[in-house]
Formats: sequence, C-alpha cells, structure tokens
Amino acid sequence: MLGTGRMKDGRVRQVVVGFGVILGLIGLFGLLAWATGWPGFAGEFARMIAGVFTTPMLLEPAFLLLGLVVVLLLNHWRHRRDGADWVYLEQSKEGADLPEHARFAVYRKAPLPSGDPDPLVRAEGAMEIGDHATAVEALAELSPSELLTPEALALRIRLARVTGHDRLAAELEDKLANLQTPKSPVL
Repeated sequence: MLGTGRMKDGRVRQVVVGFGVILGLIGLFGLLAWATGWPGFAGEFARMIAGVFTTPMLLEPAFLLLGLVVVLLLNHWRHRRDGADWVYLEQSKEGADLPEHARFAVYRKAPLPSGDPDPLVRAEGAMEIGDHATAVEALAELSPSELLTPEALALRIRLARVTGHDRLAAELEDKLANLQTPKSPVL
C-alpha cells in the first residue's frame, strides 16, 4: 500500500532494495545448505564454504567480506547507471548584482570556458534567469541595426510581455512580421 507520494521518497526505495538484498542472502545460504548434500566436487565445495561461514572465528570476517563485496558491487552498478558524482560549480564574480537563484550553477559536464559574450547572448541569459534589468542593459548595448534582427526582436518581444508592456510588444511583433514576409517585386 505504497502511495505514489511515498514511492517518490527515496527512503522507501532504499528499504525495498535492502530487504531484497537480505532475502537474496537468505536464499544464497539456503542454496548453500541444500548444496552440502550433493555428491562430488559441488557438494565438497559447498561443505567447505558452509564450514567457513559457521566457524565462530571466521564467521564475522566472512560476513564482513561478503557485505563489503555486496556494497562495492551495488556502488559499481549505480555508478555505471547514473555516472560519476563529480559536478562543476561555477560562481558568478558579480554575485551581489544577481538574484539569489542565479548566483551559482551546477554542471554535470565541464562548462564552456568563460569569455565575454556579446550583448544579445547576455540578454538571453538574463531573461532565462529572470533578471530583466540586466536584459534591458544588455539590449541597450546593441546598435540600432542589431536591434532589428529577428533574434533581437523576438527577445525584445518576450521582455516587453514579461514586464507588462503589451503595446510595445505588439509594435515589435509588427516589425518582426514585416521582416519575415518577403516583399513582392514591383511590376
């Protein structure tokens, strides 16, 4: 009776996996006990292993070794499935000027080398993190001809809509539509 909310909780999954490991070990020892009655080499090997696991001075180290092997195998399997836990943390040097949620970024792969991006790229990045004032400042650095490119117009439309300037957004949409429609030749 695990609800969907509880299954999303990682602890429930951990308990289920741990219970599965314990049941697997019980099954393994049951198989070992059953195999001690086999004739030949298989039975002799099973009796030797059962002797190691039931000898008082060897029981604890044998379980320690078995537990260590199980943990290492599970960790290896998880690393193969999820990848390495290494991440790259990049922090902004202008941390005071940015919103709290935009002062750092965590990457699984190495980020591209930092450089001085052009104003349009900075404006797009500022829009993505919700820093509208920086987006306006970056757009102000563009030349008048660069402001009329389709990419810049689309970004300006988004910025106008987000900041509540619907009339300006409509004017910019008209400019963008005029840029995208080909002019008919004069006959």
